[in-house]
Amino acid sequence: MLRLGAFLLAAGLVHAQQYDSKAPLTPEQVLLGRIKYVVGLSLAKMPNFTCVETIERSQRYPDSKKHQLLDNIRLEVALVDGKELYAWPGARKFEDRDLTQMVGGGAIGTGDFALHAKSIYLAGTARFTYQGLDQASGRKAHKFHFKVPMDSSRYLMRYGGAEGYVGYQGDVWNDADSFEIIRIEMSIDEVPPQIPLKTGTKFIEYAPIDIGGAVYNLPRSMAMTLEALNGGESRNRAVFTSCRQYTGESTLIFDEPPPDEKPKSAQVVLTLPLGLTVNMKLAKTLDLSKAAMGDIVEFEVSRNASQDGKVWLHKGARVELRLDHVACRDFPSAHCFVAIAPGRFTDGNFTGAFTGEITIPDLLQAMEISLRNARSVMRTLPFEMGQAAPGSAIIFMPGGRGRLSSGYSTTWRTLESRGVNEP
Repeated sequence: MLRLGAFLLAAGLVHAQQYDSKAPLTPEQVLLGRIKYVVGLSLAKMPNFTCVETIERSQRYPDSKKHQLLDNIRLEVALVDGKELYAWPGARKFEDRDLTQMVGGGAIGTGDFALHAKSIYLAGTARFTYQGLDQASGRKAHKFHFKVPMDSSRYLMRYGGAEGYVGYQGDVWNDADSFEIIRIEMSIDEVPPQIPLKTGTKFIEYAPIDIGGAVYNLPRSMAMTLEALNGGESRNRAVFTSCRQYTGESTLIFDEPPPDEKPKSAQVVLTLPLGLTVNMKLAKTLDLSKAAMGDIVEFEVSRNASQDGKVWLHKGARVELRLDHVACRDFPSAHCFVAIAPGRFTDGNFTGAFTGEITIPDLLQAMEISLRNARSVMRTLPFEMGQAAPGSAIIFMPGGRGRLSSGYSTTWRTLESRGVNEP
């Protein structure tokens, strides 16, 4: 403990101002060292937690004054081996891949869960200047201004096909009593020439959260704005909820089972045949006003699915797919495209990947009936399908942002399912 504290204190002193080893420490230097020590201990506990991150993405085009909602995304985020890893809600493991590969196009940022705080407080590249006592989220706080120059920054910005490290500066607020982080505000002030970015800002709010009877300081919300050189603007708003402790290790239970309890059979992986007709109904209502990319969409097989005299899926089998994309428009009449990505089925002891296309309701027929005189809207279908993950099924909904009620009936035809991601 003392060694860690001494290390963090020294790191804080070097970058608070020009440090003279023979000069006495200033109160501000001692304060910054204590804050870094507390933040270091708090961040060391982060691998014990995962939170659900819900992101609302909107965009303002260069010739417009209003932002348009692009989509909502829901993910689980955790800090694993010094990296922020992501997973779709309910998935069995975290994805060790770039977040943009999971969510597709649009502005998306990482580092909000832990890495920005770690870089600012502990990396040794930020220079701090004390701003005095202030108020943040209704609490008395110590405020520091910080700056990380581009030549020592590890803040990687990807914009379109270009990428590079950017310089940034901002302010941090730490509780006057506990020294825990309350707020981080940062703005990009140095941009490499290959990135067409004018300005960028990010705000991260922290709050004490009770988990299992103990209180931990974790991120609560994030807001990010990026303005391009052409005047367009992307805006993300995120909240962190449902934080919990987790472990990646298996737990062995040595308790003897009751004498009359039958042992559970191991699940058997089953590969569904190509072209299998599957009738399914929604098991739970899908409310588009609250839904987000990544949400699980549950179906129930409504009749036995047979092929060549063999029942492959029995009535009552569960199919868990994932909501991948929702696009709603008001012109020429209110309507939505809903993309549902591949997932998995469970039928007794059998389980496996499920990929299919919806044959009923028929997509093109539904569009023809609802948008009969709107050929311009008909031409948007390739774009909407391009936003969805490969293998996604598309449902067209007249009436705009509404809901697909529990019991909504569909018919699917299975497709090739090799390499399908779990929901």
